[in-house]
Amino acid sequence: MSSLGEQQAVQHFIHVHPVTKVEGFGGFKCNGCKTYGFGKTYRCIPCNYDLHEYCATCPPTLLSFLHPEHELQLVFKGPAQTPQDRRGCNICHELAEGLYYQCEPCGFEVHPLCSQLPKKVTHVPHRTHPLELSHMGASNMCMVCQGAIRSWRYKCGPCRFDVHMACVNSSASAARSIQQTSSGPQACVPPSQYHQPCHNHVCGCGHTNQGEQQSGSSTGQTMFSTLLSLSVECIPDLISSTACAALTGGC
Repeated sequence: MSSLGEQQAVQHFIHVHPVTKVEGFGGFKCNGCKTYGFGKTYRCIPCNYDLHEYCATCPPTLLSFLHPEHELQLVFKGPAQTPQDRRGCNICHELAEGLYYQCEPCGFEVHPLCSQLPKKVTHVPHRTHPLELSHMGASNMCMVCQGAIRSWRYKCGPCRFDVHMACVNSSASAARSIQQTSSGPQACVPPSQYHQPCHNHVCGCGHTNQGEQQSGSSTGQTMFSTLLSLSVECIPDLISSTACAALTGGC
């Protein structure tokens, strides 16, 4: 893969033609990782072929805190021929096919976008400690939406609570009400005060808002929105600000 130049074009190993950066495109399905994208794409117009910006420019190998034991290799594989061949992203638990990072000896797979989730984030209602991305925590219940957690989560180890990746930035209204009724340094918030309805269309647990259907969310749409809201400051220009407004109601 070539690096970005003035022409904003990339010759990717999975496509015969160069793909060129396009801003404000709208929604699309990435032909690399087969998951949802919005706003900014690397596109081959004649082939109607799109790649996420990171999928178009990600390195062939990756050292990541998500799997520190081994270097991850970028692979591109066709659809599984049998149910036994189906692979799932270890982070979001959605299907991993097409372009993804893999540690074959350990059976670890991760979508390119999921590999860019920040290791630590600040959670507004809980300023005492940063939350750390982890595959396990103190419980399997999200302290924001009260739903079950079946994938990786952000956790506060010292305070022993866990939050869906998709729920980390969904608590601004709860944070304001908590701050208005508390004084002094921000303390750990009891579950009864912390709970609020989930405003994400689909949480990491598959929970949907009342009256909404989970089938309306395409593969990877929740994680795309989650990555956008969590890492827009960590990974400048990874995804356009247009997508941020459309998917999260503003960053």
